[in-house]
Amino acid sequence: MMYELIIFVVLAFVTWRITRSSYNQFAHYLNAGLDNEAVTHESQLERLIAAAGRYYDERKWLAAEKAYVKVLKLDHKNTTAYRRLGMVYSQLKNYSDAAECFQIAMKSGGTAADWQNLATVQYHLRSHDEVEASLKKSIEIEPSVSRYLALAKAQGILDKNEEQRLTFYATQKFDTESPAIEKARAARSHTH
Repeated sequence: MMYELIIFVVLAFVTWRITRSSYNQFAHYLNAGLDNEAVTHESQLERLIAAAGRYYDERKWLAAEKAYVKVLKLDHKNTTAYRRLGMVYSQLKNYSDAAECFQIAMKSGGTAADWQNLATVQYHLRSHDEVEASLKKSIEIEPSVSRYLALAKAQGILDKNEEQRLTFYATQKFDTESPAIEKARAARSHTH
């Protein structure tokens, strides 16, 4: 009887100690019902994503780059990490790597913002034909004044004056009193 009581007290103490710790892999393993390696991998990935997000928000580009690269080593299909890494590379003026990241992210279905970000990177790479194509895809998905104005700028660089005029005309379906539209129209009228 005494032996059973001692075992019960020891087990009760161990159980209490495990549940009181802030993080215990064994307790996490029991709660998750998974193997310990998967739990550790998932926890590590979550911590890396959170750290990368903090660095990104704080504009610590080199630290964010390093963290997102680590995230992608653990989860090579993480499209958010590819998008963010593309933005980090853009900030670091590493435009070719930024373009590659945006293209990888868009393989699972690009958003209008993805296409516009890619167009911005292509502009810095002086790939103006590609800028025009990317902006057109962006506008197909989600038209906006800023996208139309960027497209008009790209068309002006490519000396596609008639297409540029039509693109400016397309902005009229938006807020015609927009200062950005008026500024772009004024600049265009002074150049022609």
